[in-house]
Amino acid sequence: MNATPLRAALDAAEPKPPSTGEREDKKNYAQRLSNQLAIVLANALRMKYPAITPTADGRQQESRVGVDNGMKRLDVKVTDPTLGLLLNVSVKTYSFQDYGRSKKLGRWTKNIVRNDHELRSEAMVLHQRQPYSVLVAVLFEPFATCDDGNASSKSDVNKSSFAHHVATLSKRSGRGKRPVYGTAERAWVDFGAEDPRYELFERVFIGLYETDGENRGAVRFFDAERPPPRNGRPLERDTLSMEEFVSEVDQEVRRRNRLAPTWAETVSTEEE
Repeated sequence: MNATPLRAALDAAEPKPPSTGEREDKKNYAQRLSNQLAIVLANALRMKYPAITPTADGRQQESRVGVDNGMKRLDVKVTDPTLGLLLNVSVKTYSFQDYGRSKKLGRWTKNIVRNDHELRSEAMVLHQRQPYSVLVAVLFEPFATCDDGNASSKSDVNKSSFAHHVATLSKRSGRGKRPVYGTAERAWVDFGAEDPRYELFERVFIGLYETDGENRGAVRFFDAERPPPRNGRPLERDTLSMEEFVSEVDQEVRRRNRLAPTWAETVSTEEE
């Protein structure tokens, strides 16, 4: 098991400009990092889906799929010649503190609504054409986004940027199921591909990662449908490793497409 699965992607995306740097430099870094992270996720999922793109050497980046108005570029894609688009993993990044007219470093919240709008548009064009596809979004951001709130304040505006991101993106998750309230465990009714809410992803995760030191590239995935801590990092037990994330995604695809049938026991034919 690789303890720092994102290290190679972070290194390959360098040089990283400062948060005070030029917008174009930060945009180019974000694109490089997104491309590298797409390769990492595809490689992690490749044992489950050998034909996934991009390839291990980075070819077929942003592979295309047909939609109503032409073609749509996808970050991580799995298709089946009979079933069509099985899985799309959309990669988003948040790498820089807010820096604007005040010329001061701020929080990490400026572009989160834009990210939500981009995900909404992506879900709509894909699900309208291919409602059986499973769409998973991952927003990668540093663990530092968990630490900029004010734990001593009762005001909601003083929650961490991470908590704000979860609150915003939680509304983009959950297609295919309706939660059942009042139960001790998380439970839902499975609507599957019949869910008419095309604007939603099946799952949304936030990938929190370490940026420096010997743990640079370590990552934990937080399900946006879970309640986040108001301030500070989520508990490790409330997050997923890369291997657990892959398992969750695979289970989602199998549940949607019923790829793994279950069997009942039979009456024993052996004589007593």
